[in-house]
Amino acid sequence: MILHHCLRGWLQRYGEPFVIRAEVKRGLFVQPPIGLLRWLYTSTELEMLPRPLWLALFLPDIYPLPDETLEWRGNTYRVLRVLEFRYPDPDPLYRLMLIAPV
Repeated sequence: MILHHCLRGWLQRYGEPFVIRAEVKRGLFVQPPIGLLRWLYTSTELEMLPRPLWLALFLPDIYPLPDETLEWRGNTYRVLRVLEFRYPDPDPLYRLMLIAPV
């Protein structure tokens, strides 16, 4: 539970704002590790993915759908995939969102 409180506080303090469904949320944006991409996509699909890709970690108050768009740093991005994970079980829930520029 301590990790949850630290992560929540860190996201609220240092997370970057992004807009989805006309709501401002905060998340951490990083380039995804290639190992994660290989786990999610075939080599053919990887070649077709646009660059740069970003992975956003955020809290569970929204559930973005694939092909939904969001704005971050003045640019529009499309949601490619959404992954969920819980630590510690069953709460809290975090979401990872793989996004690419439109």
